[in-house]
Amino acid sequence: QIRSVALHPRVFGILSGAVQLVGRDILVYMDDVVEDTLDACERLVYEEDDEEVVLGALQFLEIVTRTVAADNDSKAIEEKLRLDVAVPDPDPIGSAIKELEDADAARMLDELVLADSLGAQPIDAEDEQKQQEEDGDGDGPAGSPLAIKIVLSVQSFLYAESSAAQLLALNTVRNACSALRSTRDLLPLLNEVWPSLVNRLETQRQERDAFYVTLAACDVIERVCVLGAAWMRKRVKDDLWVHFGRILRESPLRMQRSEGELVRRVLRTMSRVVESVPLDDRTAWELCVSAMRFFGGEAEAAAVELLQAMVPVYGDKLWLVLAKLGCVEGVDAESIVDIGVPNSIRPPAGICGTLGL
Repeated sequence: QIRSVALHPRVFGILSGAVQLVGRDILVYMDDVVEDTLDACERLVYEEDDEEVVLGALQFLEIVTRTVAADNDSKAIEEKLRLDVAVPDPDPIGSAIKELEDADAARMLDELVLADSLGAQPIDAEDEQKQQEEDGDGDGPAGSPLAIKIVLSVQSFLYAESSAAQLLALNTVRNACSALRSTRDLLPLLNEVWPSLVNRLETQRQERDAFYVTLAACDVIERVCVLGAAWMRKRVKDDLWVHFGRILRESPLRMQRSEGELVRRVLRTMSRVVESVPLDDRTAWELCVSAMRFFGGEAEAAAVELLQAMVPVYGDKLWLVLAKLGCVEGVDAESIVDIGVPNSIRPPAGICGTLGL
């Protein structure tokens, strides 16, 4: 049916139901089905009359990636339960020493045999461990290749005119990133999809339902930054903050409902980002001042939440800004050099105590 020229609009609904009914065990049979679905999407994407079919195909692909991510989650839970129910060792110290001795002896033997057979230098254990950490923990769940294949094709729908197609594509990207966490395939995938994700923050007002697409993009970007951690530092500085900073600077203190929701979402997204991604000094300064702009407004709670997330790493910058605003008891604000803090900012009473400063 998928390979048919006259594709029935409900065929993907049946496939979606089958995946949801059977679960992860059906993933091993999905290679050809997914391949044909991607071909059908590419064939029908420019035919406006087939939008219903394309959306059905995208929903099916989103469900497949969600199933792969759930498979990864279930394996992590099973491993945790296995560790939690392990029988306690009556002599843990002695057992640990014996395991170390056995492992050390086995490693030395392997190195000697390898060096003797290849004429090479013995393997450095520290270098080997470092390489394993850089590569990731493994190849991920069984459906990882499926998830990668789907995302590399579906990301083009992030530029589609249909907001529904964009939302399904965003959910697919999020699912795939979650499925590949802690694997060596994650960072290459993030590098591939990042430009398309950031582009969703440039939605124009005339686009239908652009507001909801931007909120969904914030959700996916938050997940990507948490998973990418320090690897995302330059991308946050050069790409993400360019758009988020613009949104925070251009938004008035008194906002319409949609504007307020977007500002709160941006602030909450940055709360998660600063906990995972190290920021450069300039971005940290600008983020701190931008958040304080919303003191006394509808987004004050989200701004305080962001500043609280910044305290452990960027507390010195927060303290200096608050001191310049006259909020630190015993510190003369005039004695602090101009650091570009707007005089219009009015921090709430007791903000230093709230932030633990």
